[in-house]
Amino acid sequence: MLKIALIGKPNVGKSTLFSALTFSQAEIANYPFTTVKPNVGVGYVVTKCPDTELGKNCNPREGRCSGGRRLVPVEIIDVPGLIPGASEGKGMGNEFLDYIRESEIIIHVFDTSGKVSSEGNPITEDQEQWGDVLSVEREMVLWLSSRLYRDWDKFSRKADASQERQEKILHERLASYGISEHQTASLLSGLGLPKKFSQWKEKDSINLVSEIFRKVKPIVRVGNRADLSSESKLQSFLKEDPNCFFVSGGYELLLEKASKIGLVTDQGSTINITGKGNAEQLNALEGIVKFYRNPIHSRVWDVLSHVVFGVMNYSVVYPVADETSWSDSKGNILPDAVLIPPGTTSLDLAFRIHSDIGSGFIRAIDCRKKMAVRKDYVLNQGDVIKIVSKIS
Repeated sequence: MLKIALIGKPNVGKSTLFSALTFSQAEIANYPFTTVKPNVGVGYVVTKCPDTELGKNCNPREGRCSGGRRLVPVEIIDVPGLIPGASEGKGMGNEFLDYIRESEIIIHVFDTSGKVSSEGNPITEDQEQWGDVLSVEREMVLWLSSRLYRDWDKFSRKADASQERQEKILHERLASYGISEHQTASLLSGLGLPKKFSQWKEKDSINLVSEIFRKVKPIVRVGNRADLSSESKLQSFLKEDPNCFFVSGGYELLLEKASKIGLVTDQGSTINITGKGNAEQLNALEGIVKFYRNPIHSRVWDVLSHVVFGVMNYSVVYPVADETSWSDSKGNILPDAVLIPPGTTSLDLAFRIHSDIGSGFIRAIDCRKKMAVRKDYVLNQGDVIKIVSKIS
């Protein structure tokens, strides 16, 4: 399952946002290090389901589907709050930074309201909030670069004496952080780093890691508590990063509760107030609906979908056993929705399903076109695929 890390300083509302994304109740309070160990849950990205083409409802094994909106699960990791010096073991220490290396995508949550410091104390409007955003990301860069550059003299002497390619040697140090040899080669080609490892300086390691967090483990900045902030302040953040998202974890939780007791119907892009409830409840809900009418504000689902489909360019494909009914062997229609990275082939999908099916691969069938495709066929968004293998 695709893993997404939520990072940020303490008291920026990460636990609230995590609860909204995963329908779970993380511990929420206004004091440092409420999260003392990572919360792990399941969130969902939304995509169009092919069951609309069949005229029959699908039967998801994981997630759910309604009205042709397929909710595909992703893993969300709420990493404990980071403070300056975390890469040196301050605060909760760098043991929690290890959870970042397990994630493919990083969502950096910051507090747009600027009301509370990382120690839980009130702060003034004059505080340089964007500096706080950059300081957290700097800690991650320093953390990974310090580990990459550890024992560098010994490593570089041995590496320079080797006949192996530079990317292959460096990949051995980066593999444990979820970085492939292909990605390592791409990083090296674009930075112009010294050809000999013995000529590298610590700044070269920092430059490489900065590129990792730009290309391989991209950071998406999400401003929380936008309901407590002014539009002019949000616009100032957009000047720093035009790709920022602005959300309200608190409003998302209120909408979830209101939906459960029938006060609203919430389809993500459309929120309808049913008219039930007392005057106070209706007034609060009208305020929330007005908040989301402003295009500068986003729903949390929009953020996840943008991160997965827009930033990482992942696609969703649907492996089935029957190319006519688009079902599995038990008759369940489109039971599985699989998130795949760009360039994934039909053979790659076969191995994702099971190593034996990949080893016994014969061909794949494009169920829409009712035609066989080769093992090197690159899968596209929404493909419905049957794998024919020696292993049934």
